[in-house]
Amino acid sequence: MTKAPPSSADIRTELERVLASRGFRDAGRLAPFLRHLVERALEGETTGLKESVLGIEVFQRPADYDPRTDPIVRVEARRLRARLDEYYEGEGAANPLRIGLPKGGYVPAFTARAPEARRPTVFYMRKAVLLAGVILPLLAVTAILLVRRGAPAPATGAATVAVLPFRSLDPDPANDYFADGLTEELIGRLARIPDLSVAARGLTAPFRGANVDLREAARQVGASVVVEGSVRRQQDRLRVSARLVDAPTGAALWSETYDRPARDIFAIQDEIAAAVANALRVRMRPAAVPVPNRYTANIEAYQAYLRARQQANRYSAEGFDQAVRYYREALVHQPDYAPALAGLSQVYALAYYYNALPPGVDSGEPRRLAERAIALDPALAEAHAALGMILGMADYQWDAAEAAARRAIELDPRSALAHGLFAAAVLAPQGRFPEALASFRRALDLEPQISFLNFTYAFCLLASGDTTAAIEQYRRTLSLQNVHPDMEWDYGMALGFADRPAEAAEAFARAGRLRGSPPGRAFGIEALFAGDRAQALQDAPRVDQAAREGRTSRMEAARIWAMLGEKDRALYWIEQAIEARETQAVWLKADPRLRSLRGDPRLDALAEKLGLAARIMER
Repeated sequence: MTKAPPSSADIRTELERVLASRGFRDAGRLAPFLRHLVERALEGETTGLKESVLGIEVFQRPADYDPRTDPIVRVEARRLRARLDEYYEGEGAANPLRIGLPKGGYVPAFTARAPEARRPTVFYMRKAVLLAGVILPLLAVTAILLVRRGAPAPATGAATVAVLPFRSLDPDPANDYFADGLTEELIGRLARIPDLSVAARGLTAPFRGANVDLREAARQVGASVVVEGSVRRQQDRLRVSARLVDAPTGAALWSETYDRPARDIFAIQDEIAAAVANALRVRMRPAAVPVPNRYTANIEAYQAYLRARQQANRYSAEGFDQAVRYYREALVHQPDYAPALAGLSQVYALAYYYNALPPGVDSGEPRRLAERAIALDPALAEAHAALGMILGMADYQWDAAEAAARRAIELDPRSALAHGLFAAAVLAPQGRFPEALASFRRALDLEPQISFLNFTYAFCLLASGDTTAAIEQYRRTLSLQNVHPDMEWDYGMALGFADRPAEAAEAFARAGRLRGSPPGRAFGIEALFAGDRAQALQDAPRVDQAAREGRTSRMEAARIWAMLGEKDRALYWIEQAIEARETQAVWLKADPRLRSLRGDPRLDALAEKLGLAARIMER
């Protein structure tokens, strides 16, 4: 007898089971993406499950969105398929129903397990199956009813809260940093409440402005309640308005206006978090391990810190310069301000990698700052993340680097930067690509718009050998804000590896324009990727000379010779780079431009100097 297709109620029950799992509970935009696909399929709106429509409805792309130039839907669908496979291979292996996303489309498939757990039968949704009405998941209804009746909500049905960006009512946009800082701090405080699930900042960041549709914002991030508000600062006074809204009905569950001195901002943040928890009947419990006071009572130090963090998030040379200035200013006001020490450590660590440390700052300063921040506050995740990057990329202490990075993630599992730095600075240089890619995906689930993480994720894909996925990810990176010339250049490199020389040449030209370089022909390794090997052979000796004179890096010379098949010359320059402690030498086993050298025992001997050879050969 033919088994009946799964009912809509069964499918929704399975959807809630998946979304409540460990892999999806804090999966960022993957959770609302999956909910959108399933609900549209159940409603029979399969015509809306097209790439061009999904880009607009789910990923906030403009009305003229073109999937050919922005592959965001394909990229996220690939990640969603991988996350579903992970779930059903582990936590959901015994589930009676399986939700899948077949390749080549966006209409979900639903597979019912036979009672004897043998061959499953796959059913794609048809109009006939869609006659069942749309029923809200039982747990969600129960949670909402209990909140309205004043009874405590069960832990298993805990509300998901979205904190939308607080609006700055200051007429000067330069002061938006204060509202941004309040939003971030409030998300952090709510996230530390055990029985609350809080949407990541990166998911709510696009909903900035005065005309946000709260119901639509909540739907897109998978939240049941929304916190919104505004901030006005006049000299030393603050006026903060906040309210908690039940997303399905639009009803206000709580609202308050605080008119206080500016120095009370920290108390206001705590009071809003407590009020939200109380309105949702969530019990605020003390942390199992006491956390030192990480917040300054000095409003000038706090303001400088917020400005620094805003500038650091730009991930540009100018932004980093300004971040250094403001972090230093914060530390002048309060020298033991641990978050400012950690932030300055991170900026200095990146500057060290790019050989751009400010004058008078030595290479040991990033580590000293991170260790000092940890001494002041052992629970400061960002300090451990910075230390992990430094121990790996600068000191080649890979075991210690991994321990620090994992400690950062343990302290703050919702830190995109902690996951991203672990992937970029600890796992990828060791050639541990599956782990690195998984960590990058976790970071981008949390903060999908950070250009630095998107960029390094694309390079990791390329290094792992997945050129097609790397090209898609580079294109996504270039659709974001804060585009750096290196992003265009690396995109050109990926196109070159894909044997698309004309497009590679165009990307290199765009990178040159972003750098302010005069127009000219492709030179050196650019010529090789652009399809002109003869020109690259002619340019290689000039790259050698530039490396000897310090006008380019030794690793640049190593790369072009490796690409041209000249192993001896390439290995010579790698050895010189290691002796000179060039930071990019750490990629000698991962850089795709050095692939021709892999398996050469001389490369393994050089990698041993960086603590990499044996570790990579074991994996």
